[in-house]
Amino acid sequence: MSSNPGRYYRIIDLGACIGCGACEAACDFIHDGHPYIKVYRTELGIEIPVSCMHCAKAPCIDVCPTGAMTRDSEGAVYVVASKCIGCMACLYACPFGIPELDKSLRISTKCDLCMDQRRKGLEPGCSSICPAGAIIYGEEALVFDKAKKKAAEAMARARFETL
Repeated sequence: MSSNPGRYYRIIDLGACIGCGACEAACDFIHDGHPYIKVYRTELGIEIPVSCMHCAKAPCIDVCPTGAMTRDSEGAVYVVASKCIGCMACLYACPFGIPELDKSLRISTKCDLCMDQRRKGLEPGCSSICPAGAIIYGEEALVFDKAKKKAAEAMARARFETL
């Protein structure tokens, strides 16, 4: 990570995901039994990891009456626990159903892209542990370039492996 970080992104390549659950296990360990990425088995029998998208126009931030839902300098959306009043507006506003209410603390919780890890210059646990390389994390240009290269590889395989 650079000393003056810009916007960082995490993309989950569902085509590369093998559904192993390593991302969920790493997140669960890092966050003391509260994974913020969860792998769901769909009716099609496919395992899909779901986590916060850290939206550019995050509705959870827009509706938070206290400013508890905010964004850090790298672009990750997170909760300032001391400001959260547990109103659950963010839970209702999120189109992906990501924020959750911690019932004991009565505050919202969600993925913060492993803020403590990133402060140490490390990647979020989910991306660093993924054995398939399906979770890509990094600076904007790098992440989108990697995603485009993966898409090009998939298209090339689909086109030329069938010949």
